[in-house]
Amino acid sequence: MKNYRNIVIIFLCIFFSACEAEWVMDLEVNEDESGKYSISILLDQEAQIYAIETGQTEIGGLQSIIESLPDGYGSSVYEKDNMFGIMVRNSFNSIDEFEEQLDVLLNNENTSLLLLPIQEIKIEIADDDYLVSGNFSTLFNFEESKIDPLAAEQLYSGTLSVKLPGRITKPNLEEINDNTIIFAHSGLLEQTFEVESTTSNINIVRILIFTILAVAIYFFGRQVINNK
Repeated sequence: MKNYRNIVIIFLCIFFSACEAEWVMDLEVNEDESGKYSISILLDQEAQIYAIETGQTEIGGLQSIIESLPDGYGSSVYEKDNMFGIMVRNSFNSIDEFEEQLDVLLNNENTSLLLLPIQEIKIEIADDDYLVSGNFSTLFNFEESKIDPLAAEQLYSGTLSVKLPGRITKPNLEEINDNTIIFAHSGLLEQTFEVESTTSNINIVRILIFTILAVAIYFFGRQVINNK
């Protein structure tokens, strides 16, 4: 599979050397280990024109990914700014199911391209603590493709967003929107990513709120009974 991936990247560099591709993965994990994710691959206008001129649809070879998707996946043609491509999405009820779904994608030459930028990704849950970690892949083999590193930055951009329940504890950032951490992937180097969160403090607050409500209801009920 690794050799096949390198061939694909070289192919893209040769035929889309003046084009740009974008990869986006959004992952959301819930407290009960369930969650959902989506993966998008987008091509710029030059890549779309090339695909049409060679007798393909606007999304080119990405069509084969949609046609090879296993049961349970949703897909759509996706447009962002001036880029055009595909988005696939799925949900899972447990970590094991998530890992099984990714294994199925990786075992098909077409759908494995969806996870091309990801070398490894795993979800771990222990008590009230949540962890998503892994490694990005190095996409460009400069010796084989003869692509200049500076030019490679114009060919590809990738992002991985991870949303976890509770309070984000790592990375330690001053401002976090919607409990989501976003990682940028350049494709030039192997990169790691890691997000941690905890729901321990939140659960304590919930217990306190429920206790206060229960006490309030109890005294309210006694007052109503005494007034009768």
